[in-house]
Amino acid sequence: MQRGIRSPVAKYYAYKSTEYVSFTNAIWILFVRSQGLSFAEVGALNSIWWLALVASEIPTGYAGDRLGRRSAMMLGTAIVTVSTVGMGLSSTFLQFALVYGLWAVGQTFRSGSDDAWLYDLLGETDETHEFASVRGRATGIGLAIGAVTTLAGGLIADATNYSVTFYATAMVTALGIPILLSVPATSGNGDSFTPQTALRLVREKLARPPLRGFVVYFALLFGVVNMVYIFDQPILRDVALDLGVPESASNTAVSASYAVFSLAAAAASYRAGWIRDRVGIRRWFLAAPVLIAVSFASLPLFGLFAFPAFIVARGVANTSLVLGNQYVNDRIDSVGRATVLSATGMLYSLAVIPFELAGGVVADVFSPAGALAAFGGVLAVGSAVLWVVDRPV
Repeated sequence: MQRGIRSPVAKYYAYKSTEYVSFTNAIWILFVRSQGLSFAEVGALNSIWWLALVASEIPTGYAGDRLGRRSAMMLGTAIVTVSTVGMGLSSTFLQFALVYGLWAVGQTFRSGSDDAWLYDLLGETDETHEFASVRGRATGIGLAIGAVTTLAGGLIADATNYSVTFYATAMVTALGIPILLSVPATSGNGDSFTPQTALRLVREKLARPPLRGFVVYFALLFGVVNMVYIFDQPILRDVALDLGVPESASNTAVSASYAVFSLAAAAASYRAGWIRDRVGIRRWFLAAPVLIAVSFASLPLFGLFAFPAFIVARGVANTSLVLGNQYVNDRIDSVGRATVLSATGMLYSLAVIPFELAGGVVADVFSPAGALAAFGGVLAVGSAVLWVVDRPV
């Protein structure tokens, strides 16, 4: 990597760390459930999140292309900070719904723009082939640091209350704004990039090969694997209680598990460039659905299988996102990059909604572990069909 962009990339690592540092990761669902909400209501809240993502992905990606990626990232960081505080103050379904929606909008300002900013920065020195390595390292570093705060969050929740963890997270998130002010801005497209141009570009890139099949395939994988974030905390707490952990320390036990998950995912993400070079993107996406399906199928068989199953799920999810963004970035031009990335994010988010709505209902009727096992089977069958119908990668 050239000396000229080392400093901005280092600051990018710092910025991504503020995204991953969270005292709430391991107790989020437990907090919502402690307010009396059912799994179906939790699934509905997550669906509101994804619907808000779907509605705002393309407009916020367009804003990033027109106004500049850095400005969009700062605005998104500010919105997420405010939403985090709002989460700690919420106690009813309606309040949670409003916060989930606002939080999702803030997240979309960052989701397409940060990858577009990084890819363009690397493009200035003809090092776009390093995107997966840099992005993977940033994710790995963020997850490793996040593991520490995740564990601390459980301790804080057991010692005080859930809300304090959200306020602490908001303080760290806000640090992303001064970091972004110190990095170079990659220029937006100005008046030449109109909404009509944006829509035409999205249609041209995503409605035909090579991205059409890949986006559908990744959306299925993304939709199923994201169900784990609804059910893993209750499953882990039940396992901890079965092992004799006292109720007063259950949040700490779940947080300790989350810390291990984050470290494992960090290691996988950090090596995303190595996986791209040694395994290959095509072989990775052939194996990913199988790994998820087998892991989820093991959950109803024996409670302790939850631990390795959730490690696999996180490793696959984070690595797939890095490699998937490399694959898409390599097939689009700089003009409209954030818009196309946001459009793919919109489709991924849309795929999550039916899985989480149905999963919440299935979990209330049977169990969270049974819901994950069932939809792991859906992923295995669906991905096999897509490989037969249209080779996605």
